[in-house]
Amino acid sequence: MNAQALEKSFGNLRERWPNGWPGLPLVLQQCLRQLGCHSGIRLGARQRVMHRCMDEVAQCIEQDGRTRAAVGEEPAYHNRLHMADTLVALTGLLLAQRAVDRSAAKKPSLQESVAMLAMLGHDFLHDGSVNTRPAELESRSVDCLRPWLQRNGVAEADQALMAQLILATDPAVVGACHDRVEDRTFSTRDPDCLVVLVQEADIMASTMPVIGPALTRQLATEWERLGPEQAGALLSASGRLKFLTESARFSSPASQQLGMNAIKSDEIRQLRDGSDNRRALAR
Repeated sequence: MNAQALEKSFGNLRERWPNGWPGLPLVLQQCLRQLGCHSGIRLGARQRVMHRCMDEVAQCIEQDGRTRAAVGEEPAYHNRLHMADTLVALTGLLLAQRAVDRSAAKKPSLQESVAMLAMLGHDFLHDGSVNTRPAELESRSVDCLRPWLQRNGVAEADQALMAQLILATDPAVVGACHDRVEDRTFSTRDPDCLVVLVQEADIMASTMPVIGPALTRQLATEWERLGPEQAGALLSASGRLKFLTESARFSSPASQQLGMNAIKSDEIRQLRDGSDNRRALAR
């Protein structure tokens, strides 16, 4: 597994979006199979509950998205395709982390299952708006998920971890979360490290040079309701550079294994070289 393989997976999703879209439940199941979850694998009771909950939430997101898309109201960026992107990205990161740890895991750990559930629901029923206070939309997602968690009997400890992971997808806290684990031994058994993997998965597709610009345009479409200045700032070269240098943090051993920082650095260099060339021509 490497970044190029992940980018190909992101591209495959786009070839079938929106016409021919296989559905988020199928994407979820394919990701879980990659992690080793199939009919021949026996999971513990807590994981079986979470996987049943994942199936229900994926069905709900898919139905909600189709309903909103039919009347032109599904968000341009925070839609089912984004959910699929993040599930694919987290799957790649978890597999890479296993390789770094030299783990021969044949099925998802309890922590990995919680992370996949959190990733699936991190933008649950997102309406395309932006936070007006810390973790506003993320808290709403946690609240909206709670009935599914409780109905399926998800353990309180797993609910708490899932909420921690979702709340940490607020872009405002990303830097602090990466800094918090900088000097630790990185492990998916550490909730703070799991937070970092979820944050990386959330922005991985947008960091890819081939599909990132298109995703930025989709996000700008959502931001048009805020005003042309905010949306336009995303589309500029300086806006892309700011995203790559300030928001697209990749510090986990898994993301290093995938080569994400090398990809990011190449685009940063190209953007800066282009800016330097424009300034030289203007003189």
